[in-house]
Amino acid sequence: MLLPWLLDGGDAEERALSAAETRALAAIDAVLALPALPDELLPRAAALIPQLLAMLRQTDLPVQALAQQVSKDVVLAAEVLRTARSPFYRARGTVSDLAEAITLVGESGVQSVIARVLLRPIFEPPPGTLGRRIAARLWEHAERMAGHASEEARAAGLRAFDGYIAGLLHDAGWTVAARAIDRAGVALDGRPGVVFCAEIDRRAHTLFGRAGRGWAITAAFQALCADARSVPLDQSTDPLAAVLRRAQVLAFEAPPQT
Repeated sequence: MLLPWLLDGGDAEERALSAAETRALAAIDAVLALPALPDELLPRAAALIPQLLAMLRQTDLPVQALAQQVSKDVVLAAEVLRTARSPFYRARGTVSDLAEAITLVGESGVQSVIARVLLRPIFEPPPGTLGRRIAARLWEHAERMAGHASEEARAAGLRAFDGYIAGLLHDAGWTVAARAIDRAGVALDGRPGVVFCAEIDRRAHTLFGRAGRGWAITAAFQALCADARSVPLDQSTDPLAAVLRRAQVLAFEAPPQT
């Protein structure tokens, strides 16, 4: 259960739904009943996904040309260098410039960095109370999920980037859920109940699928989003859903070694 960890408040309570929790779930269900997610619940996504796709199409450029493109974005260039100098990659060699960093982390590594830098604004704290409370830890969890899902996808014979993007964006469902609850004016005080945590977990997965309806990043990712719109994560046979289930367990234990 993710919510107690996001709130940093210990374990969930063994009890029935409170009145506030019932209203919170009703607010989410009202959103799920709509034909499409309201733009204000995930406002940055519409602009960010096309930017991501445009950048990803450039990752098959020669190293020097790609380095030139990446260097135009100071934040992106700094993140590529930071990744290449992390303990995971440092064992493979040292880098002195951006071209060497790109060569070291490889195409998949550069794609992952681009996704991380461009998509982080989706997790920026919204104006509501719950959204602000969970925003920092939600991004931390999304990064953990991305790293572990990438490793798990590779081990399962899938594209590592498919796992990475699935892990990174899966928590976007939580962003939508928190904003829906805040928009409804529901205040969730105290420790959450076990029943509520399980119910919001399930709905967050569905919201991820709904949010990803127009996120044509990769074919495998699109298939996962379509599956999430109708099948609970714990019942899904989608290959990336299995990757996500394993990554969820690992994300609570420790950050990935990247």
